[in-house]
Amino acid sequence: MNCAEFEILLADYLDNTLPAPQRAALEEHKLSCVNCRELFEDVNGAFRFLQRAEEVQVPAELITRIAYAAPTGRIRDPWERQGFFSKLTSKWLQPILQPRLVMGMAMTILSFAMLERCTGVRVQQIQAADLNPVRIWGGVEDRAMRVKDRAVKYYENLRWVYEIEVRLRSLQDESAGAPQPTKGSSERKTQGQAKGDKK
Repeated sequence: MNCAEFEILLADYLDNTLPAPQRAALEEHKLSCVNCRELFEDVNGAFRFLQRAEEVQVPAELITRIAYAAPTGRIRDPWERQGFFSKLTSKWLQPILQPRLVMGMAMTILSFAMLERCTGVRVQQIQAADLNPVRIWGGVEDRAMRVKDRAVKYYENLRWVYEIEVRLRSLQDESAGAPQPTKGSSERKTQGQAKGDKK
């Protein structure tokens, strides 16, 4: 056993929770190492002192007093004069602005906003039947299908516009790549067509 292991296992040794083989190894190391022996004596002395101390009994109302006194905010100096608005806020607004109440109100508003957004149920017109899970799920599903349909329609419109643009480009490329007929050749073509019609 080395000194680091000795320090780790020392607390378990003093609590009598260490298995017999490790306990014997710790005692053997304590006898062979001067530094660990001094550490053991110091820790053992402190441990025995704490065992002699009386156990403190916590008053039953302590937690209630702490919870009551904790949210009072900044403590004023005895000579500091309190103004009208600070009296008003400390007396009436401070209980309302407690973190628990503010967070609860914020979560309620957020929940109603999400309910309205996802299901389409207006909060001003909410009824008990609107809070039925089946109805809420149906509203969410309806909203999801509408969003999906809009996305598909938008994509198809984009594809249609893209196809028109590609077709126009190909027509422009074809017209730019075709040779321009000259004046004499176009007259010959029209005369040849006229002779063919006569036959």
